[in-house]
Amino acid sequence: MAVRTLPNLQPVVDAHKHVALLWDERLTGRAVLAVGAAKSILVDRPQPGAWTLWDRFVTDATARGVWTVGWLGYDLHACLGMTQGADPEAPRNTAQEHPGGWPSLHWWEPELLLEWAPGELQPSVIRGAALPWTRDVLACLDAPSSDPRNPSALEGDWQPLTSGWDRETYLDKFDAVQAALKRGDIYEMNLCMPWQGQAPGQASWPLFERLAAATKAPHSAYIQAGDHRVLCASPERFLEKRGDTLRSQPIKGTVRRGATPEEDDALKLGLLESEKECAENVMIVDLVRNDLSRVAIPKSVTVNELFGLHTFSTVHQMISTISCQLQPEATAEDVLRATFPMGSMTGAPKLSAMNLIASLEGHGRGVYSGTIGYVNAQGDWDMNVVIRSLMHRAESGRVDATVGGALTLLANGDDEYDECLLKVAALKICLER
Repeated sequence: MAVRTLPNLQPVVDAHKHVALLWDERLTGRAVLAVGAAKSILVDRPQPGAWTLWDRFVTDATARGVWTVGWLGYDLHACLGMTQGADPEAPRNTAQEHPGGWPSLHWWEPELLLEWAPGELQPSVIRGAALPWTRDVLACLDAPSSDPRNPSALEGDWQPLTSGWDRETYLDKFDAVQAALKRGDIYEMNLCMPWQGQAPGQASWPLFERLAAATKAPHSAYIQAGDHRVLCASPERFLEKRGDTLRSQPIKGTVRRGATPEEDDALKLGLLESEKECAENVMIVDLVRNDLSRVAIPKSVTVNELFGLHTFSTVHQMISTISCQLQPEATAEDVLRATFPMGSMTGAPKLSAMNLIASLEGHGRGVYSGTIGYVNAQGDWDMNVVIRSLMHRAESGRVDATVGGALTLLANGDDEYDECLLKVAALKICLER
């Protein structure tokens, strides 16, 4: 099967402050490379007006036929006004700031934009063909990449990813979630645990090469804004808009790959037949249906696929697809207010789950559990769920990662902890020398 070759962007990330590669190696998918920033907006912490600022920035660019790219961090939920009757811009569900110090929102208008359209192995230049450095960027697309399977030869401070919670700490928080479930406060909640390591600042791109080679995830992204670099190997789509159709694809249900074809098939069958995993998936599908209904034409919300089994390099995952027809008057801000943060990373009911998340996790999630994506010149967009990711601060070398999973009354604490270890395995390998 023909796939796209990951370009060698090391010279590009060395030369430019803003670089965003939204990557899908499959020919059925779409990929985008954005370099430079003609205009940008940045919000350090959730604050009144953040969502309206983003919407106006995107709307202005679209009116001029220009793409925009960037990230919306999970902690922006604090100014969504999700409590009925509350000030719509009042911060709520707050936790301490993420210890890595990530801006909540960074979105920009690239100077150079390349797009690999579905079915295309080579990109088209959408914007910036006349820039004096465009030829240098294009030359990188065909240059051989370094071997991502080999340890980096870069010198500097390397420290492996280590968890901020041991098994006992995780199980204590798991028990607190179970108590909330038994009281009926929530029906499902996504509990996430922090990890931290260290890598030299110049290692961001080689780390992403290793991660992309190990995971081959369809919603991967390398996004760089100064010393903030997100190395994302996400298998999950948050929202895709095409015309008046809106589509979400939440993931709930994960199992490792087998050592043999027979074991692999058995693990897939076990996932599909798991009462626990199917129950988790259905709960999030119902939540997404409810979220979409707030901006959808009545009776247009449809479950296109339930319990779809998708195979990746390291895991099998259960993915469902829900779509709707968007109300003509709905703006991008309306859609994000109705759906953000995504149900697969919060729980149900969403507000109660988010309050408990803030209490138990003890600090913000930063970019993790937020979204990376683009809005194109026609006002369509594609946004992922930021999971399976390394957050690298180039100046300090700090690397943050977070992993978690959905918890219900059917969950077992030790099994859930082990699932977190499975999810972090590919990230840990990246930092091994």
